[in-house]
Amino acid sequence: MRENRGLAAAIAVTSLVFLVTLPFTIPTTIWLVIFAYSIVKAVGSAPEQADAAALLIAIVAIVTFFTLAMSVAISLLGRAMTPKRRKRS
Repeated sequence: MRENRGLAAAIAVTSLVFLVTLPFTIPTTIWLVIFAYSIVKAVGSAPEQADAAALLIAIVAIVTFFTLAMSVAISLLGRAMTPKRRKRS
């Protein structure tokens, strides 16, 4: 089982990097989306206030995207750890 030690370390480092950067990337991305939404809302002809449901959906989409990105990256790295099946002859 020592042949997968480097790959296991790569998975650990990848998950650590994702988990360390998430507290910084998620709020920054939420801020950018809200900022862009407010500019579009100010430039547009709609005089009403911001839609709370649209902002909530945007925040849920951002958190879901980063969570799925982490899961996919770890899954793709972990796929190489599973041994390939040999053909029986």
